[in-house]
Formats: sequence, C-alpha cells, structure tokens
Amino acid sequence: MSLITRYLLRHLLGVTFFVTLALTLVIWLTQSLKLLELIAASDAPPGMFVKLVLLTLPRFLEIILPLSLVTAVLFVYHKLIMDNELIVMRACGVTHLSLARPALLLGIVFTLILVALTTYISPRGYAEMQQMRSHLKSEYTAFLLRDGVFNTFGRNLTVYVRKRADDGDLLGLMIHDARDSDRPPVTITAKRGRLVTDGESPQIIVYDGMRQQIDRNNDTLTRLYFARYTIEVKGFADNRPARWREASERTLPELFNPDMNVRADRTSADAFYAEAHHRLAMPFNALSFVAVALACLMLGSFNRRGQTRKIMLAAGIVILLQTADLGLLSLAKEHRMLVPLLYVVSLGPFALALFLMSFRGEQALHALRCRVQRSSSEEVVA
Repeated sequence: MSLITRYLLRHLLGVTFFVTLALTLVIWLTQSLKLLELIAASDAPPGMFVKLVLLTLPRFLEIILPLSLVTAVLFVYHKLIMDNELIVMRACGVTHLSLARPALLLGIVFTLILVALTTYISPRGYAEMQQMRSHLKSEYTAFLLRDGVFNTFGRNLTVYVRKRADDGDLLGLMIHDARDSDRPPVTITAKRGRLVTDGESPQIIVYDGMRQQIDRNNDTLTRLYFARYTIEVKGFADNRPARWREASERTLPELFNPDMNVRADRTSADAFYAEAHHRLAMPFNALSFVAVALACLMLGSFNRRGQTRKIMLAAGIVILLQTADLGLLSLAKEHRMLVPLLYVVSLGPFALALFLMSFRGEQALHALRCRVQRSSSEEVVA
C-alpha cells in the first residue's frame, strides 16, 4: 500500500467514524423517545428499553453508513483541493484512479458490511424488536388498562377500572378471572389497586376488596374479604396466534422461499422477491455514492475559492439516486419485470463514474468540452 493511499485512508476513516457516530446518536435520540414512551407506559423492566434500542441499530446503519462515507469523501477530498495537495499529486503524475483508490477500497469494505446487515443482521434484529413490542403490548398491560371500559385480556380475564389516579393507582376495580378451567370463575372487587412488575410477570395488586366464587360442592356463593390481594397477568403471549412477519423482518433465504401454504405469503410473493433483490443491490450504493462524489470533485477545473458547486452537484446526484432506489423498489414490488433495474440504479453510477475517472474517460470529457466550446464560439461569431 502506497504512502498516498495510507495517508488518505487515515483521514477518510477518521471523518467517517465521526460522522457515523454523530448521525447514529441523533437518530437514536429521536427513535429512543418513542421506545421510552412505550416502556414507561407498560411498566416493563429498564433492561428491555436498552435491548430495544440496540436492536434498532442495524436498521439505521443501512442508511447511515453510505451517507457517512460519502460525507467523508466530500470533506477530505475538498480539503485536499483547497490545500493544493491534490493539485500537487496530479502534477506529479498521480492518476485520478490512484487518488480514488483509498475511497473505493473503503467503499468495498462498507459494501461487504452492508451485505451482512441487509441480508441477515438487520432483518433478524428488526424481527426480534417487533416481537418484543408485541410482547410488551400483551404481557405488560399497564397502558391497556383504560379507565371506564371493560379491558379484556385473552378470553378469560376482564378488568374494569373506574378511574386512574395521578399517582398511578387504579380506583374502583372489578376483575373477572376464568382462566383456571378446573375451578369456577372468580370475581374480585376492590377500592384501589396498582399494576406492578415482579421480574418479568406483571401483577395487579388490589387493596380493600372482596373475592367471590361459586362453591361447586353446595352451589353457594363464597365471599372472602381482604386487605391485599394479588392477581398475575401473564400467559397471553403463548395463546395468541402467531404474528405474520413482514418482508422487513425476513432474512434473504426466507424472502426467496416464502411459505406458499400461507395466504399472506402467496399474495406477497412478488413483494418478497423484489425486497430480496433490493437487499442484494442496495449495498452497492455505498460504492456508487463514493464514485459519484469522487468524479464530481476531481474532474474538471479546480477553483481556489472553493468547490461548492461540485459538492452541491455530488449531493444532488446522491439524493437523486437514493430517491430513485426507493421509488423503484415500490414499483418492483408491483411489477417483477422491473427488478433488474434495481441493480442498474445501484451499479450503473459506479461504472459510469469509474469510466469518467479513467484515462479514456478523461479524453472523452475533454473532447466533449472542446466540442461544446467550439459550438458556443461559432454561435457567438454567427
């Protein structure tokens, strides 16, 4: 590895790490507020919040890594131009492709990382996060205990709360519990109560109430007055039907091989097919974004006052490519014949930018520029 390559790689890695860390923290902060609200409303253990936040990271990195890399390329190479370092290297005979090699090598590494993220790590993490959210909504039911209505959990437990106090206490409770099929149903009334979490099992603790149950031996109603009584609220996650997983929750083999015995899978087969190919094509966006940024900065004349126009052009092309990628994915889910275009959008800009930075590409651009100037001169003379 040459001295120039090591020099550029060191700067690119430093800026990429800083931008990635900054973007990750910003996105984490905005997303964690929603998760924190869910955890706080459901009285779940704090450890679940940490796990949910960590599971969202791979999905964010799919977007953050390409943007961080292209930002680092624009920053580092623009700084080299303004410090005249790039101009000196070009004057010493260093080709455009030699100058672009460090950024392209980093782009290849990021592409491999993105392949691992999009094909396996991210869908597995997202699926587990959705499973945990579903678990929270079924097992940690504080936010489901609405006052003034009959809250039904499963088929055999109904809880009525007259009012929820500001301190979290539940006032005026009536609970009908028929979960134990071997015993008669139990009806509990209490003046107040509170939902708490003991380990991972939520419980409703009620105070100053009465427990009523039919005695099957003599068909009489038995009453038990209590100062404190505990009802466990658990077990519904095991009884509820399996949740259908969306395309974003499935790994690459699962997308290519949906279960045709499931109606939802059959109707979504084309969408799964397009999503699978998009996950294979999308990682190459990192290479294309880098190549586009390099071509915009290094081709053409250098302006000592800055390269604002070139940076804006590179940013505009990157945004356009990202928008085209997402828009084409939506169309490909409806029309399978458009799936090959996903690879064209991801790899086409990389191939074109690489050609333009080659010797033949420079010659073609120079010839085109001369032709345009000649045409302009002829129009002025005419």
